[in-house]
This record gives sequence, structure tokens and C-alpha cells, in this order.
Amino acid sequence: MNKRNILLILLAGVAIYALWRWYLPGPYHPVLTEKEKKVTTEMLANLQTRCIGRYLVDLPANYNNTLNDAIWVNDNLVETGLLYPPAFEQRIQLREDALRQMKTSYPIDMPYLKNIYRLPQGMKGIIFERMEDQSVPDVVRVLEAHLYSNGVAIKVEMKAKDGSAARYDKDRQTEPTVYTNTVPAKLAELKDLLSRIQGRKETEIPTTAGSCIPHAFIADNKKDKEFIELVYKTSPNNYLNATMMSNNYIREKDSMLERLGVIETMLSRGKVFRKGKRKINGLDTEELLLSGRQPNNDNPRYLFTLLVNEKTGGKKTPVFDLTVVNDEETPTAYTRNEIVAFWDAISQTVRVRPGAFNSR
Repeated sequence: MNKRNILLILLAGVAIYALWRWYLPGPYHPVLTEKEKKVTTEMLANLQTRCIGRYLVDLPANYNNTLNDAIWVNDNLVETGLLYPPAFEQRIQLREDALRQMKTSYPIDMPYLKNIYRLPQGMKGIIFERMEDQSVPDVVRVLEAHLYSNGVAIKVEMKAKDGSAARYDKDRQTEPTVYTNTVPAKLAELKDLLSRIQGRKETEIPTTAGSCIPHAFIADNKKDKEFIELVYKTSPNNYLNATMMSNNYIREKDSMLERLGVIETMLSRGKVFRKGKRKINGLDTEELLLSGRQPNNDNPRYLFTLLVNEKTGGKKTPVFDLTVVNDEETPTAYTRNEIVAFWDAISQTVRVRPGAFNSR
């Protein structure tokens, strides 16, 4: 075959590839119509950086964190919310009154509220030591802390035990680990955690080592076990939800793409239309984009997921999961191309927060 024929074949191949790319665009670059370009520009207007755990991601300003959060630090539930000082004081007083009025199932376990502890000097709040439940023996306790910092009310619940009462003497001989007293140690642990929590504005990005939770920041102690899951929605037109999860102790045996076969067998009303690995801001990530129909109707459903450190999760390499899904109750006003373009833009901003592990 002479050089001229080889050149013609190469040119033909290039032409065919160009046409294929025009009509079947690559997965990372959907071809948008002028209308879709305008819509995505509006969708991505006014991006704001949000801090989730040790990571940052940019979302449109109209995305707000909802109340259905799951925040656990060392298996202790943490709740936060904006509140004015008088309302916080009222909340504490009402809670104390309610706990004092609680009746236990068995009179021997009374009172329901066992102790009240003041926080160290410079901290505003209180700790209630109470029973876990009205019908559970009073050996099982909960340390319920209320802290106020920078306009944010923080609540932390920590489980403890106090089986030091004389009526548990015989039980303690056979089950010493159950009928023990962990309250002093747990109280010290709780106060340490509270001393490291500070309220913050949503757009305030910390620069020191630690983890972001809604409206607050927890300074690092290099030991905390962290699990954070947040849902961001828009209002009033809630077309796309963004869920973000981060933890520093769960490590999967198989990655999302390695489980792809199992995932696909479970898709009764959808399919994978894009999958692969992406290098984003120095992070090795995997993504999976699904499309199909809603479970209870025939409206389109889109579920896009990006995972970081799924198999290597740890204190210095926390797992991060970004998932975008359109709302089941509100039919989406966006085309698939528009949602993919939105996804590409925000997922490309996922990054480790500077100073997240070591103060600058």
C-alpha cells in the first residue's frame, strides 16, 4: 500500500471520528443547544463554596442545607441550628422543666433527670444527665449537652452508664462491664468535644485543621470518628437535590465501579449511561450516572454519584460522596443535557479544604 492510500485512509478515519464526535458527543462534554446553554448558565450562576467535613464543593447560592442531617462524632449525635440568645435560654429552661416532670416506668428508677452540669468558664450552655428512656433501667444514661456559640445552638447526646447504685451490687458481680460507672469519663470526653465546637456562618470557610458541620466547625483532635451527611435543596422549585456524605472510618472492599455488575442487576427502571474514573483537583474519583423512570410514576429520574476514597477511607483520607438526584415529587424542568452540564460543573469543584488536616 503506497503512502497516498495510507494518507487517504487516515484522513477518512479522522473524518468519520469527527462526525461520530459531533453526533455522539463524549460523555464528559454533552453538546448543548443555545437554550440549554442559557439554562445551565442560570443554574450555575452565583456559586458559593460550601464546607462539608474536610472537603469543599461549590453550589449555587440558592441551595440550602435542610434539616434532615445525620451528624455523628464518635457515635454521638450532633444537631445544630441558628438561634437567638433568648430563644436558646428559653429552650434550656423548657427542656429542664420537661425532664424534671418525666416519670419512669418503675419508681425505683426516679428521678428521670439525674444531674445537671454547668459548662466550663467561657462556654455558654448546660449538660443534662438523664435516663435513656422511661422504661429502661436507670443504669443506662444519656449526657445531653446544649451549647451556644456565635449564634448557633449545638446539641450533643452521648451515652453513658452508671450502675453504682447499691441495688446493682449483685448484678455488678456477674456483669461488671454492664453495671459500671462511665459517667465521669464520658463527661470529660463530652466537655472536650464541646470545647472544640464553634458556630460559623454557612459561607465561612475555616483555615485550621478540623471538620465542618452545618453552622459549626469542630477543631481536630486527630482521633474523632466522623460521619456527616447533608442534603441541599432549592426553594421553591426543588428540581435537583444535592446530597453529600463524608466519613473517616468506613472503608469498602470493592469500589463503586467494581460493584457495577451488581448495581446494574438492581436497576429495574433505569440504566447506566455514563461511568468512569476522573481525576479532580488531585483526587482519584469514580462516578456513575443513571437515568430512568421514577419508582411510582413515569417521570424521568436522574441519579448521579461521585465517590472519593471509597476503598481507602481513613483519618487523612476521608470518604466523600456527592450525589445529585432530581426530586421524585417535583417533575424536573431540566433536560438530561442540562443536568449533566450542572453535574460536570459542581463535581469538578470537589476538593480537600486547605488546612483541613494540618493548620496552615
